[in-house]
Parts: sequence; structure tokens; C-alpha cells
Amino acid sequence: MARLSGRTAIVTGGAKGIGRHYSLALAAEGARVMIADISDGTELAQEIAAKHGANSVTSAIADVSDESSVKSLVAAAMERFGRIDVLVNNAALFAPLQETKCTEIDADLWDKVMAVNLRGPFLITQAVLPIIIKQKSGSIINVSSSIGRGAYANFIAYATSKWGLEGFTQTLAAELRSSHIRVNSVEPGYVATKLTGFHGSKPDSVTDVFVYLASDEAKGITGKMLSSSGWKSQIK
Repeated sequence: MARLSGRTAIVTGGAKGIGRHYSLALAAEGARVMIADISDGTELAQEIAAKHGANSVTSAIADVSDESSVKSLVAAAMERFGRIDVLVNNAALFAPLQETKCTEIDADLWDKVMAVNLRGPFLITQAVLPIIIKQKSGSIINVSSSIGRGAYANFIAYATSKWGLEGFTQTLAAELRSSHIRVNSVEPGYVATKLTGFHGSKPDSVTDVFVYLASDEAKGITGKMLSSSGWKSQIK
């Protein structure tokens, strides 16, 4: 039996870039996937449906920084699949960003980065939590970044947002520890996709940790920050 058979996953930013590969990997392990993105995920949904069946996937255009959009997304996932088991908070504003000094960054751009990269995970997590708490099971996986853990000059908005996401992960994990809800983050590193100009690791090398955290194999694992490189040694 597939490791995620009978489970439903929402993948934000799941239509393009590395998010596309997360969607494909979860579906390949039996999960029914809601692809949520500001880009149209219909083509990817059709690809997954062709491999795994029409009831294996759906897609929705959604802006994670907009509360009404998030609520509509979660309602659509429940209407289609009847449950939510896994939330992958992958949507983020990064690829269009240019190296910019703190003294030169536009305040509106700062706010936009925070809206997508921090407000977004908060809003959709808040919308999903009542569902998975009632189910007494669930896995929330936040996509972090090496830029959020190191001193990368001139990426202060993005780095700050990812540092904030780590704090969000740790605090929420502590809050939900007695609710059988797992909250972890993954640092995928720089992955080769069209959005990153095909530089970095192959996407297949980073999806295993997402499948693991979504599955029963990760039962009891919460509050962890796992790097996709050597992640198995980090859970001991």
C-alpha cells in the first residue's frame, strides 16, 4: 500500500517550481492533492490525474496572503475530498527578488514578502487547524530556506521572513504537541527548477523528506527543522 493512501494534502505554491515536485511526490505515494497556487495548476492536475486517477487531485487559484481566498481554498478541498491531513506551506515570494541593501529596499516590497511568506502560512494554517484538530491527526510542513539560517547579505526581507517561519514552526509545534498534530520545517536548499534557472540539486533529491513527514513514519516527530541533505540523521 502507498505510504499516503487515503490522505489529502494541500500544497501551496504547488503548480510550479519545487512545489510542482512536492505535489507529484505526494500523489505518487497515494495522497489526494489540492494544488493551490496563484498560477493555474490545471495542467499539472491533469498530469497527476492521468497517472493516479481523476479523484487523486484538484487545483485552485489562490492567494495565500488573502484571507477570503484561503478560506475558499480550504472549503474547496473539504468539499472535494472530505478531509485534510497534510499542509505543505510552500508558497513564497523569492524568485523575482533582487539583491537589495536594507537602506534601499522599498517598504511596499518588504510588506509583500512578509504577506506571502509569513502571513500566508499563518492564514492557511489557521483555517486548516480546526479540521485536523477535530480529526486528531495531521502534519504541517513549512518550507524554510538556507537563506533564513545564514547571513546572506542583501536578502534581508526574504531572510527575515524565513527566520519568522522558523519561529512560527517551533511555537506552533509546542502549542499543538498534545493535539497529535505535527509541525515541522524543511530546508530544501537551492533546487534546480525553471524558476531557479536550473541550478542546484535535482528536485527528486528533496522530496523524500516531505513524504516522510506526511506519513505515519514521522509519528512523534514535531518541532524539527530538517535539511533535505542528510535529513535522516537529523531525526535521531
